[in-house]
Amino acid sequence: MELVKKINMDYKVITGQVCPYCHCETEYVNATDIYGPNTSVSGMFYRCTKNHDHYVGTYNSDINRALGRLADKELRKWKMKGHATFDPLWKSESRKFNTRPEAYKWLAEKMGLEVEYTHFGMFNIDQCREAINHCTKLISDETGAD
Repeated sequence: MELVKKINMDYKVITGQVCPYCHCETEYVNATDIYGPNTSVSGMFYRCTKNHDHYVGTYNSDINRALGRLADKELRKWKMKGHATFDPLWKSESRKFNTRPEAYKWLAEKMGLEVEYTHFGMFNIDQCREAINHCTKLISDETGAD
């Protein structure tokens, strides 16, 4: 029974329903609630009810679906670094993969994760670091750099 509770809680965390820091439920808010009334950012977010610095955006195509787990300032920084390292692997002219799903499949295999849980939005800081290391290694291996 405890394992079922843990799995359920982990799922709620990676889908933005529970704050991974405070372990409380989240609230559904507009971008202006996060960034203030003069923001150019739009969209909807899930935000911790106890600490408003813990939040995550939602998909444009499904505003009720969180992009992943709530993040504090430090984790948001690592997610951005992760995307900056990973995205060129499938987006750039010198890409290593033809599609985003192909790149995430490779990363899932490297990290020993199921592909449906291999997304920077779901990662914690350690997972972001690991993903960055795998991507950096792939780039350096391909270029022959040490």
